[in-house]
Amino acid sequence: MVAHFSQLFAQHLDSLVRAWTDGVYADRRTDLTSILSHRELIEFAPEMFEELARVLDREDGCGEVAESARRLRVYAQTRFQQRVLIDEAARELTLMRETLTAFLWREATGPTGDDMSELRESLQLTNAFIDELLFQTILIYAASSRPILRTRSAVWPPPRGGRPGIAPAG
Repeated sequence: MVAHFSQLFAQHLDSLVRAWTDGVYADRRTDLTSILSHRELIEFAPEMFEELARVLDREDGCGEVAESARRLRVYAQTRFQQRVLIDEAARELTLMRETLTAFLWREATGPTGDDMSELRESLQLTNAFIDELLFQTILIYAASSRPILRTRSAVWPPPRGGRPGIAPAG
């Protein structure tokens, strides 16, 4: 398997995006194709592939997964603003995972691929990356759906020393 995922993903970007969009269009569990134009659907795909390639290319990819997903928060924010339901956004990311898994397996078992430990590590990082994107999506939807509550004064964090009438421990 190729050790430079950035180059590999760049070479196969069109086929990766096409395979993923084919999966989205074939999936009858969402209305993404009626809600989003093709351009809106694929808008974030290149950036997602680039971020994942960066994670896979790093020596310590595990430490980079959460930060890469945070950089892609705009994906979830945009999907929320486009009125995509949370289950549809999650399904979209699940289809992305399936596309990436099939791609990595194909590259690992191709004519030059013979390193199964690298494949296992790549698949683990890819799954962790998609999981983090799902977590970020849930977080964005939850935060965006909260009602705005009026308060007199919001003091956060609360002052140390406990609640009034309760002596601090110690």
